[in-house]
Amino acid sequence: MAMQLGSKGLNAQINVTPLVDVMLVLLIIFMVVTPMLQRGRAVQLPVVDQPEKQSDEGKDLVVSVEYVKRGASFSYNLYLGESPVDKNSLRTRLVDELRKDPAREIYLKGDQRLNYGSVREVMQICHEAGFQQVKLAVEENKKAEG
Repeated sequence: MAMQLGSKGLNAQINVTPLVDVMLVLLIIFMVVTPMLQRGRAVQLPVVDQPEKQSDEGKDLVVSVEYVKRGASFSYNLYLGESPVDKNSLRTRLVDELRKDPAREIYLKGDQRLNYGSVREVMQICHEAGFQQVKLAVEENKKAEG
């Protein structure tokens, strides 16, 4: 079977449809995965109009204070990153982390349903561990923009 070529020769064109399909799949994967890259435990953060931007270096420590309702009262759980800790082990682990890297920053994610005293207690633990500045994580108020 011989193939006949016209006077024009071969018409070689790249089919970009598979390339576009792959790129769209990659885009969808990144759109789904990116929100999951949040560090620390997911809590309902307080809302402010103009929040400070968190550095994206990945070396920051995140202490999360999660609201837990127990009947008529409430309590809270502590997390260092994603690991659950109690108050005593939090202090010890923060001291260890600060020894490893004294330039490390710490962010406190306190659930907005917690009272001030609970969040202040955790801030005090961070200060006692040696962190001079504890940054509070908040969410930006979307209504204030326009």
